[in-house]
Amino acid sequence: MNPFQKRTALRIAAVSVVLASIASPVSWFVARELSEQSIVALATEESRGLIEQHKAADLSGPDAVKNATLAAQSISGGLFDIAEIYDSAGRKLAEAMTVEGAAVESYLPHHGNPGYTEASYASFSLPGKRWVLRIFVPLHSAPAVSSGPITGYFEGVRVVPKWQEDQLFASSLAVALMVCLASLLCGAALYPVVVHLSAENERKSRQVLESQAALIEALQRSEHELEDKVSQRTRELQQEQVRTKELLHNILPLEIAQELSATGSARPARHEFVTILFTDFSGFTQAVSAMPADRMVGELNEIFAAFDDITDECGVEKIKTIGDAYMAAAGLPKACPDHAQRCVRAGLRMLDYLEHRNRTAAFKWSLRLGVHSGPVVAGVVGRRKYAYDIWGDTVNIASRMESAGEVGRVNISAYTYDLIRDEFECEYRGKLDAKGKGQIDMYFVKGARPR
Repeated sequence: MNPFQKRTALRIAAVSVVLASIASPVSWFVARELSEQSIVALATEESRGLIEQHKAADLSGPDAVKNATLAAQSISGGLFDIAEIYDSAGRKLAEAMTVEGAAVESYLPHHGNPGYTEASYASFSLPGKRWVLRIFVPLHSAPAVSSGPITGYFEGVRVVPKWQEDQLFASSLAVALMVCLASLLCGAALYPVVVHLSAENERKSRQVLESQAALIEALQRSEHELEDKVSQRTRELQQEQVRTKELLHNILPLEIAQELSATGSARPARHEFVTILFTDFSGFTQAVSAMPADRMVGELNEIFAAFDDITDECGVEKIKTIGDAYMAAAGLPKACPDHAQRCVRAGLRMLDYLEHRNRTAAFKWSLRLGVHSGPVVAGVVGRRKYAYDIWGDTVNIASRMESAGEVGRVNISAYTYDLIRDEFECEYRGKLDAKGKGQIDMYFVKGARPR
């Protein structure tokens, strides 16, 4: 016998002993319980038959006590050592007992008013090593109908004789020994089968382990490749999200872009304190006719890109460009107390930039600027190609300020002048006609006041 077979034999023997040690007590207990239940079942059926024979199930008639007494006397001494019959309220109507019953009655635990609806029993030991079975049976006025109303109860106590107790013990022990022997014999019979199966299982296990190792290696390679692809796609997606967000922020103000991303829409809002900046190139129509299209677009793109940088640095929000016109505003979408100062400062810087550029550029650009302050309504319009725009009379007057201005000057209204007069020196132009608006007080901004 090789070491493997020795180990297998020892393991089977150990398992057989463990199973026998567990199965034997369990089988002994089960056999004892079944024997106990068979005794109870027989006694219950016999007692019901005697009670029905003496018509003691109906305890509401005038002969109830007499019938119950006869039934109790016929039951005691044969099936039970104590027989008691109670009415439905728990009052004892009849009692009969043997000498054995009288000897154990004082040791029986009190059960109170019975509340059971089905037959039951209890098994316990009393002093003197006496084994007692106590049976409770509900009585019905119609014995054949067990679901009818309960008319009373029968209680029977049986002191199991020593010979019957020994017989139960012997039969239970025999069952337990047979189960134990069967467990050991099964272990011995299984030894050659287990040895063969174990050897075969060991061979197959090696094959399975080898195939699993190859599969795990392939899965690990696939996992690494998948992780690389997922990481690459994630980076690409993040880059696309960043580009999309940057594009959206480049088209719309930051607050509006965030609201649009979060809710899918942007609510229009009225802003009471806003300053509008308009610019327009003088002689643009003639320049377009004399300049190649790509050159003209390149020039405008360079200038407007510089204007974008200036508005960002001055805290002004670019609204849009219309042809050669550039429109910006301060005080929206977030309110600020110095909206007028920001637009005037941005306008002066635009003129300085254009003047510096004209010194070296082949084509000289001339710029008019108009600024006006007041309330506007702002919002996003359209479903595609979102555009943030503003509306109101303030926008129209700001446009008139630009068209009524002069090249190289920032022309402002009296409303704007009242807001910036402490920080900028201005030149009053008088009341000038503005198309569709009548005469309006206008000022040229000369520059910032010295501090």
